[in-house]
Amino acid sequence: MERRHILVVEDERPTLTLIEKLLGGAGYRTTGVLDGMAAIRTAQADPPDLVLLDLIIPGVDGYGVCTLLKQDRNFRAPIVVLSGRAGEKDVKTAFGAGADAFLAKPIDRNALLAQIAALLPARPPSKTEPAP
Repeated sequence: MERRHILVVEDERPTLTLIEKLLGGAGYRTTGVLDGMAAIRTAQADPPDLVLLDLIIPGVDGYGVCTLLKQDRNFRAPIVVLSGRAGEKDVKTAFGAGADAFLAKPIDRNALLAQIAALLPARPPSKTEPAP
């Protein structure tokens, strides 16, 4: 079975590396990008199964990335916002832009993995695999 692909959008390289190692260890394939335009280009070129999105990133901010991706008819992945800006206004604005979930930084490993699992339910067996 192909590993699920998660696009990680985070402008702080140490945090990006930490998230990618965590997700790789949990069996996910990751692509990490450092800014909003790279996130949009990457999501279009190699559609992810889920996006982890920081709000404060260079270029197009996380709110803009979320809005643009959700307006794209070909984009279907859930978006989980990960941000140190977790005030009521920030959370409300993120959901208004189309976010499917919001997790505050610092990142809680178990909460992150649980949220991803909840948004990426198990795939049905492929046609080549016999049903149980």
